[in-house]
Amino acid sequence: MFQGLRENSIFYVLDKSNDLSLTIGQVVSVSNPQPKFPSYQPGSFNPQPMESTVDVKIKTPDGEMEFKQLPATGQIANSGNLVVSESREAMMSEVDSMLRQSKEVLASKDYHEKVVERCEGMMGVLNPQIAKEKAQEKEIASLKEEVGGIKGTLSSIESMLQKALAKKSNGSN
Repeated sequence: MFQGLRENSIFYVLDKSNDLSLTIGQVVSVSNPQPKFPSYQPGSFNPQPMESTVDVKIKTPDGEMEFKQLPATGQIANSGNLVVSESREAMMSEVDSMLRQSKEVLASKDYHEKVVERCEGMMGVLNPQIAKEKAQEKEIASLKEEVGGIKGTLSSIESMLQKALAKKSNGSN
């Protein structure tokens, strides 16, 4: 639990942004538990126990970080793109979950490529203008390929003519 952390306890920070990384730090300080919501208001009755939070400051190789309002009785918490934990097992579970999810996404790549291809075909059936544009794009790409081939052939002919003319002019001298 976050409220049980002490100075120099190990603390884990998983950054889920594009630079996916895990940082292991040491606790510098932990605040006393505070109520998550403002204190008692006259005339109201809340039968649920009051949720409390703690603020944790840690030291990492890159400097200090501070995490505010972590659930005092929790082992792991999300804070934006960051997942923080005082438990190695809880963090391992989080990383394992991300790994399994990404493997599932990668395994479904072929299926989704087929869906894209088929949906594009269906869009052409539903809207003939889209089919016409796709056909034009294909025809333009084919024409570009043919023109590229013709350019290559013309370059070959030009170089052969230059060689032939060079031989002829050298031979006539």
